[in-house]
Amino acid sequence: MMKQNIIALATLGLLTVSASAFDTKGCAGCHGANFEKSAMGKSKIVKDMSKEDIEKALKGYKDGSYGGAMKGVMKAQAMKMSDEDIASFAGSFSSEDNATKSDDNKTEATPAKEVNVAACAGCHGANFEKSAMGKSKKVNEMSKADIEKALKGYKDGSYGGAMKAMMKGQAAKLSDEDIKGIAEKFGK
Repeated sequence: MMKQNIIALATLGLLTVSASAFDTKGCAGCHGANFEKSAMGKSKIVKDMSKEDIEKALKGYKDGSYGGAMKGVMKAQAMKMSDEDIASFAGSFSSEDNATKSDDNKTEATPAKEVNVAACAGCHGANFEKSAMGKSKKVNEMSKADIEKALKGYKDGSYGGAMKAMMKGQAAKLSDEDIKGIAEKFGK
């Protein structure tokens, strides 16, 4: 009986840790899989920031006291994070932490045939049901042809409004095959 209780407590502890961990997949679209990019050419490179700077930035985005042009985008993301999530994230992705990691531990880019749309969820919703930052069409309500036209247009710069620059960076990563696959999977 004692052994079963210990196993149950250990399992509960692992589930609690897993449930509280912040999922960073949605961050990769702007910041890169290893936080190596300046988001839309406007942000600091997260992997080069100290733990303290990351915590200060995320808490500032959360309370509205930090940020420039993309403050609204980051506020929405930071609001999803608890203080514990922020501290854990900062400890995992800071320049101090990255100095101790080997290149073997870095995430590989997603192959083109397996387009990772998780990065899209931060703005568009997990099922593309949201109007990104209140400015875009809801992707899940668009036809396959319209999705393909929009992504190709974002990629070549011929399509888009207020968020054109952000989407150009995202669409530039997609091959024509990727675009067609996204349109087929999520379009009407």
